[in-house]
Amino acid sequence: MDHVWLWVLFFGMIVVLGMFNRKFKYSTRLHDTCEDLSNLAERTRRGRTTKQDLKRWDAAIQQLQKHPSEFNKLDQEIGLKQAYVHYLEQHYPEDERLPKLREEAAFRKDTIWGIKMKS
Repeated sequence: MDHVWLWVLFFGMIVVLGMFNRKFKYSTRLHDTCEDLSNLAERTRRGRTTKQDLKRWDAAIQQLQKHPSEFNKLDQEIGLKQAYVHYLEQHYPEDERLPKLREEAAFRKDTIWGIKMKS
């Protein structure tokens, strides 16, 4: 019986350490990136962006794409892909990435895990 409690304690420690690691390793960086993208998306919808914002968009999206579930979650919450396409259409209509990004933005995902909806 003593061994069972040791295994339960060991498993509990692994779960707690995993949650602790995830929370403190990614939270500040991800939170700042998500906040920046939310602000950029809101400014884009209001028409208050400039051409100089492209570096911020690209850096933040590149950082967030390292965490696909967070990327999908933010896209579902604020329409990130649509906002980015809208920004590029306003300031860089000749951008070569635009056709591919339009196609990606046209497919809404029904969960944060990335399952595409058929419509």
